[in-house]
Amino acid sequence: MELIDEIERKVQRRKCLMMVDILEGYRSNIHQALSRMGNSKQIYRSAHGRYSFHWKGQTRNAYEEIAAEINSTGNKINHQGELLIKEINKEIRRLLAKAEALR
Repeated sequence: MELIDEIERKVQRRKCLMMVDILEGYRSNIHQALSRMGNSKQIYRSAHGRYSFHWKGQTRNAYEEIAAEINSTGNKINHQGELLIKEINKEIRRLLAKAEALR
């Protein structure tokens, strides 16, 4: 019976560690996506600085609305990404503690 319990603990521990690996990969993907978003925002800001000051009237107003929406969306994505990473980190810590308890 003790051998079966030990095997079950090892299997459960391995499952926990496997989930940690998966979550770490997911967290890495989120970091990459946020980084790419940051790079895209830099490109956008560069183009904005070069070209937008020439626009006037209705075109300028329409552009400003779109620019505001782009900035707002980018900020929301960054915020949600950071919240997601925070929750993933919490889950990783929980799984590691569980795996340690199954040692």
